[in-house]
Amino acid sequence: MNTSLKTLFAAAIALSFTACSTDTAKTDNPDGSTTTTTEVTTPSADQVGDKMDAKMDAAGDKMQAAGDKMDAKMQAAGDKMDAKMDAAGDKMNAKMDAAGDKMDAAGDKMQANAADAKAKMENKMDAAGNKMDAMGNAAAKSARETKENMKNAAN
Repeated sequence: MNTSLKTLFAAAIALSFTACSTDTAKTDNPDGSTTTTTEVTTPSADQVGDKMDAKMDAAGDKMQAAGDKMDAKMQAAGDKMDAKMDAAGDKMNAKMDAAGDKMDAAGDKMQANAADAKAKMENKMDAAGNKMDAMGNAAAKSARETKENMKNAAN
């Protein structure tokens, strides 16, 4: 037999609402005996309904209070999680900004190094050009001198 706790609870409430109430009165008789009178009162359907309504309202109020409490705790947990996520996002943004700054600095350094290498290469090329010009001038001078020496030797 499979009976839920809700069903048992509802049955117990229904029995308590429909239970009869009794009033017992004891009377002492002049002969020394005692007479006991018991009056049984069965509640009306309206009375049972009113009791059930009151009990159900009280149960509903308890459920509402529990729901409100749960909502407040869930809201607090959500707020806490939002704060942690915001802090993590801020931390990530700071790290990414720092990485971007490092990359910018590396790019600036590369450009400076490239400009320095270009200037050095231009200086070397100028020096090589000057050397070649000097060699050309020396060769031309040597050829002139050789031509003049040959002329002098021929005379």
